[in-house]
Amino acid sequence: MKLRNRLSISAVARSISVRVVTLALTLSLVSAGSIPAIALNVCDVDPKSVACITGQASSISVVVNKIRPLIPKNYNPSDLVRIPKYNPLGRIIKKEVSEAVVKTGNAMSASGTGTLVVLSGFRSYSAQVKMHSAKVSVHGKAKGERLAARPGFSEHQTGLALDFGASKTTTRNWLAANAYKYGFILRYPDGKTKITGYNYEPWHFRYVGVETATAMHDQKIVTLEEFFSLPAAPGYLN
Repeated sequence: MKLRNRLSISAVARSISVRVVTLALTLSLVSAGSIPAIALNVCDVDPKSVACITGQASSISVVVNKIRPLIPKNYNPSDLVRIPKYNPLGRIIKKEVSEAVVKTGNAMSASGTGTLVVLSGFRSYSAQVKMHSAKVSVHGKAKGERLAARPGFSEHQTGLALDFGASKTTTRNWLAANAYKYGFILRYPDGKTKITGYNYEPWHFRYVGVETATAMHDQKIVTLEEFFSLPAAPGYLN
């Protein structure tokens, strides 16, 4: 399914949900020994459905926010590599993302606007536990959780998110204007805190693939929640 506009995506999602419910009811009525309907995995019905691609931890379209934790919460990507360029701190990331980082950095250098620097990449569940605990310990729960996501709720754990260093205004502007060409979006844009749950973070970019990033750019949709017609996530549910 090509992600060209959110209306068609929503229509497909509704269609898939009807089929899932129908199949689940059928399975529950077959016999007492059949699998529980609640155990039905939407990805088994249609791996290209919105519910699947935004909910599966290994998908480049997974949407992780304060009401959508990773499943499982201790998910760990299997294809992590060290980014070979623009990576003075030796960060690791998913292989596909690493290749996109190099292309982005090369293009930025060729433009003469500056040098790309990766400050942060993949962060494990255990590392997020430590970071979250440290922030909450120093600042209290409310402020601490504005600075660090709860373990299992962080995009960095997917291996798809990076923090880019941009020391010059021209560098930041270049990234904002061109990152989509290489599959990246600015994940927490200005003015969208009530949707994403996070304040403006001009350094935090998320890899979603060239097709989705380009579709969002062309349609002027700046958050994944809006693009996939998902609920806003201003805060944790408990």
